[in-house]
Amino acid sequence: MSVGRGVALVATGTQRDVTEHDVASLAVLGEVAGSVGGRIVQGDALAMTASRLRASNDELAGHLRDRDDAVASAVHELRNPLASVRAYGQLMARHLSAVQRQVVQLDALIEDLLHMPGGSPPRPLALETVDLAREAADAAARLRVSLPDTQVRVAAEPAVGPLTARVDPVRFAQVLDNVLGNAAKFSRAEEPIDVRIEHRAGDVVVIVTDRGDGIAAEDLDRIFERYTRAAGSQSVPGAGIGLAVSREIVTAHGGRIWAESAGSGRGSTFTIAMPATAAATDTSAPEGASAR
Repeated sequence: MSVGRGVALVATGTQRDVTEHDVASLAVLGEVAGSVGGRIVQGDALAMTASRLRASNDELAGHLRDRDDAVASAVHELRNPLASVRAYGQLMARHLSAVQRQVVQLDALIEDLLHMPGGSPPRPLALETVDLAREAADAAARLRVSLPDTQVRVAAEPAVGPLTARVDPVRFAQVLDNVLGNAAKFSRAEEPIDVRIEHRAGDVVVIVTDRGDGIAAEDLDRIFERYTRAAGSQSVPGAGIGLAVSREIVTAHGGRIWAESAGSGRGSTFTIAMPATAAATDTSAPEGASAR
């Protein structure tokens, strides 16, 4: 009998007529079986799709890891030249600043030529409150640029207040350049030059010590005279003017400069003493006491 649906026939061993109820029941069973079979097929398809998705996800994760590794490597490799560029830029900025200061100093020297004896009156000092520790550090930096093999060590007296004095910064830079350059000329490149800045008896004192040729006792004061050089220094280039000019500048500021040496071959110490500013003097003295 056909009713337009698939019918499952079940053998029971007993012969009887098939009723409409039997047909309906068998039709329901067929629909259930078909639905279950379809869901099994769909489940297999979903499982296959999920497996493919997992494989695709693993492949994508691998690509992302490769990309992250490539980016990390690129960043690392870019940072090295970037650090070098930054360092060179900072070095160029420092050198440019030194060049600008040297231009100002050259301009001041040209002005001095215009005020030679018989001409205009001497140019007055342009006094400012200046940190002498910084000035010494800048002078050391300039010396390292002009003489790269020279070792200059700068140390300031710690935690005792400002190391300031009223000076003409261009003129004082000229003094420091002369004294440090003189120390470098008479020292071996491997021997360090020490620069110390401290308070002493109401002054801010810059002390330059080298381990060079030394100075004979009879020349310690004479080297500050124009066109005078220490005995045995003829092999070193120089005109015997720098230290004389330095003393003239320091004296014009109300300061003092002198040299000390234990003798030939035992190095020299040059001391520049400049009157400290009131703030520097007050800070360096104990409370309730006058400055030393």
